[in-house]
Amino acid sequence: VFPVTIALVSCSTSEKQGQDFTTIIQNLPPSENIIDFEEYFKVTDIISLETNDSSIIDFVHEVLIDDYLFIKGGGAVYKFDRKGTFISKIEKEVDGQNAFKNLTDVILLPQQKRIWIYDSNKRNILQFDYDLNFEVNYKLGFPLFGIEKLNESLLGTPGYMMSIDKPHSLIKFSGDNLATGYSVKESYLPFNIEKSKYLHINRDDYFSYTERDGFNFVNSFNDSIYYIDQSGVPKVEYYIDFEDKKVLEEDLTDRGYSTIVDVFTFINSTNKSFNVGNIFQSKMYLVYRFFNSGIPYLSVYKKNDGSLVSAKKVRFNFYDTEVIVDLDEEMRIGSLGDGIGYISFPLDGGILSSVKEFDYLDKLSNPIIIWLNYRDWETDRKSTRLNSSHSAKSRMPSSA
Repeated sequence: VFPVTIALVSCSTSEKQGQDFTTIIQNLPPSENIIDFEEYFKVTDIISLETNDSSIIDFVHEVLIDDYLFIKGGGAVYKFDRKGTFISKIEKEVDGQNAFKNLTDVILLPQQKRIWIYDSNKRNILQFDYDLNFEVNYKLGFPLFGIEKLNESLLGTPGYMMSIDKPHSLIKFSGDNLATGYSVKESYLPFNIEKSKYLHINRDDYFSYTERDGFNFVNSFNDSIYYIDQSGVPKVEYYIDFEDKKVLEEDLTDRGYSTIVDVFTFINSTNKSFNVGNIFQSKMYLVYRFFNSGIPYLSVYKKNDGSLVSAKKVRFNFYDTEVIVDLDEEMRIGSLGDGIGYISFPLDGGILSSVKEFDYLDKLSNPIIIWLNYRDWETDRKSTRLNSSHSAKSRMPSSA
C-alpha cells in the first residue's frame, strides 16, 4: 500500500485553475504486488453470459443494466436477462433507417425504457425500446466518441477531434429529447489543435456513472478525472500525478506524428505512465486503470485515509476458491451507478478452470460479469455483531 499525497490545490493550468481537487501520487508498483479485492469489495453476483451461435461476443466494451443486461460488443448490442440468459441483439445493418456503421456508444434511458445507439460515422442517434424495436433515427450531425444524457441536455465528447469550431473535448447540447432535437450550447476543456490531426482514440469509458446525480469524465492522455453534475460543467475531482513518469505535452505534440500508432509506439518505448481509464467510483473507493510500457495496472484509492494499492494482478474468492487474475487489455472495469461496479473477464486464459461451479465453461465461452459493491468494514462488523447476537438469542431456551 502506497502512501498518497492528498492536496486541495489550485493548479496553474487553465483547465484546473481555481478548482479544488485531490491529487493522487501514482508510483509504479512492484511486479509481485497483488490487489486483494476482498479487502475492498463484495462480489455480489457472478453472471455467466449464455454462449450460442447468436450470442457470441467478440469483445465486451461496456456493460449496462436496468430490467435487462445490455452488452456493447464490437458490432452488436446484446440483450440478456439479469441471470445471463441470451434474449436478442441489435446488429450492424447495411442500409435502412435502423442501420449503423460504427457502434460508437450506447446509453440507457431507464425512465423511458429506451436505448440510444450513437454512430460516429453517420453522426446520428438511433433509439430502440427495450424489446429492441427501432423507433427514431436522429441526425445529431457532429463526430463524437461518446455521449451521455443529462436531465435537460446532452453531453458529447470528440476526444481530440475537431467536432465544432473550437478545439474542445467536451460539448454540451441543449434540448430535451430526440423529437425536439439538440443544438450546441457550450463547450469545455480546450486542447492543442495539433492533436486533432492524429490523437484519435475510440474508448468506451469517457463517461462513468457515480452514486451522485452526475458522471465522471476521463479523456485520453489527460490524467484528470472530472465530475459533471446536471449543469454539464466539468470540474476536476482527482488528478493522478505520475511524477517523473507523466506523459508531458511535448510528448504528444511537435514530434511529427501522423497517426495514433506513432503516438503509442513512442510512449510505449519510454517508461511513461498514461491513460487513466475504466473508472469505478463508490462512496469509499476510486478504482482506475493505467498503462506503463504497454502493461495495464489497476489502482484502488481509499478516500477516507488516502491510501493507494496498485498492481497488475488481482485476487478474488469465488465459491471459496481463490483465483488470481493477471490484468489484460480485454478485462473491462466500469460502473453501473449507485456504487455498483463490474468487471468482465474473458475466459480464454482459463481463469475459472479451478472453480467447479464453472466447470461447464471453456475458453470459447462468453465472458463472465462480476458485480462489485464496496465493502464497509464498520458496517460489516456491526452486522456481524448483530447477527451473532440474534443467533445467540435464538439458541437460548425459552422460559417455562
